Amino acid sequence: MPASCVVAIHQPNFLPWLGFFHKMSCADVFVLLDTVPFTKNSYQNRVRITTAQGAHRLTVPVLTKGRFGQLTNEVEINSVTSWQKTHLATLRTNYGRAPHLAEIMAWLEPLYEDTSPLLATFCRRIIEAIHQRLGLHAELVLASSLGCVGAGSELLLRLVQAVGGDLYLSGPSGRGYLDMALFAEAGIAVQFHEFHHPSYPQLFGDFVPGLSIIDLFMNVGVATSTSYLSQPAALSDIVAAQTVQANAPISPEDHR
Repeated sequence: MPASCVVAIHQPNFLPWLGFFHKMSCADVFVLLDTVPFTKNSYQNRVRITTAQGAHRLTVPVLTKGRFGQLTNEVEINSVTSWQKTHLATLRTNYGRAPHLAEIMAWLEPLYEDTSPLLATFCRRIIEAIHQRLGLHAELVLASSLGCVGAGSELLLRLVQAVGGDLYLSGPSGRGYLDMALFAEAGIAVQFHEFHHPSYPQLFGDFVPGLSIIDLFMNVGVATSTSYLSQPAALSDIVAAQTVQANAPISPEDHR
């Protein structure tokens, strides 16, 4: 029987890559996992763009000293530096010859004016804006709004159940840590998302995969970007049921 509600779960990363939104396009409900411990200098507050010198990181500075173990939704942005102006200037400089620079910067700059002190809120608003621009239909839900407790597979299962899901779309690394028996006992099917990164025109040298989706937007525009989320051949390969036996401890962190 086909699933009636596919649920994917991921941390609210900063300006995520294309694969993040491809996973979102395969789901009916996409839970932003803001209730797990923050991982410093990960994709939660860093992302890569391309430059003439190679890949370059954009980092949102955050307060971590004396806050070890803080949850993702507790992390505060360090507002001492003018990081927003630096990010925008870096984008304008390195994408100065990109065909869609003006369009994307006009859309992105107001998002950078977000005055929330919390990293998760800033990232969520950007994710929501990209979700809207791409015309995706998955419902976005904050894990913190669901009141689910637990850790590992138990937490993931409870989140899926809380939003009425009957199929959990895991990241590929879930093969190594998910307690499949737990999901089976609850009647929740599990599938694994695999993303095979397509190439597209970039400004500098050889193609660099895994960059922020902003790189795609700058180079091909939002309208064309949607085609990279809806290629039938890719979808049939990416969303496929797997038979997996794993009963290892899990960290809900499931980056790429």
